Amino acid sequence: MNNYINKNIQCPNCHHSIDMVIDQSQSNKKVYDDCPSCHRAIEFNMEINPYTQSVSLSINNDEDGLF
Repeated sequence: MNNYINKNIQCPNCHHSIDMVIDQSQSNKKVYDDCPSCHRAIEFNMEINPYTQSVSLSINNDEDGLF
């Protein structure tokens, strides 16, 4: 069984397109990463529904408190 899906998101700062590979077997969590284009921090809230095998990503671009 393949638990990985591809999601494409845009950086909230520079609008660069970012491809992400997400493991659907994980639980809900916050993920922090830097944009490969502008190098600014991005906070993702990842919610995984195991019943529908869907992944919802919301982006928080408020950098206060990340550093």
